Amino acid sequence: MCQLVPPIENPCRVVAVSPLTRSTFLIELEARDTPKYRPGQYLQLSVEVDGQTHTLFYSIANRPDARNPNRLELIIQCGSDFSRALLERLNELFLNGRPLPVTLPLGQAFLQTDLQQPHLLVASGSGISKIRCIAAEILSRYPEADVRVYWSNRDSENFYLLEEFSRWQQDHRNFRFTPVLESPATHWSGRTGYLSDVIKADLVSLHQTYGYLCGSPQMVYGTLDQLAVIGLQEGQCYSDVFEFSPRVEEESVAV
Repeated sequence: MCQLVPPIENPCRVVAVSPLTRSTFLIELEARDTPKYRPGQYLQLSVEVDGQTHTLFYSIANRPDARNPNRLELIIQCGSDFSRALLERLNELFLNGRPLPVTLPLGQAFLQTDLQQPHLLVASGSGISKIRCIAAEILSRYPEADVRVYWSNRDSENFYLLEEFSRWQQDHRNFRFTPVLESPATHWSGRTGYLSDVIKADLVSLHQTYGYLCGSPQMVYGTLDQLAVIGLQEGQCYSDVFEFSPRVEEESVAV
């Protein structure tokens, strides 16, 4: 494996704050220096909100692109008073052109696998940012790659990238995208239920498959445990959860 680039501070300008839905926004940044990162890594923002400086972490949602090498994209959901204040602050920085302190690259769960083997990419909620970046890079490097993307949400409105993923599915014969709503809804005709159940209904075997998962620790570890019965090996999977919330080994108790 190539040596990782150490994280450095790279001030960015906010060049766009665009709504994807009523509560989800695409943030476009322009870095002072061309950022060097691996698809699947994340960055750190240092931003003042309500008079206090906060350190925040977000997956980079776009793959490195030689046509626009200084661009970075983030997807931020507005579901709390703090996130609303954060988005207001980012919009202020967009309007006044002041720089935003950004540190990158961070994370070990970047794309690093043999693209000639099948890949399973799994996201819940806003975890799709990381999966979007990895999927775009895989298709750019190896358009014939066998890739399956599963994305779970509680509300169908939050499938804000449906058009993009559907287009990739049309353009790449071995790419499959499946949105999964957690519970049935009258306005939803797609798949519903637990991610692991939907995946097991589709796939007989995940032997020789590499996995990238992005979501809560409960979602990541629960999905891995459920898919182990059809051959998915945790040692062939990558997730930021492995770094910030590793499994706790149960200690044996002497009797």
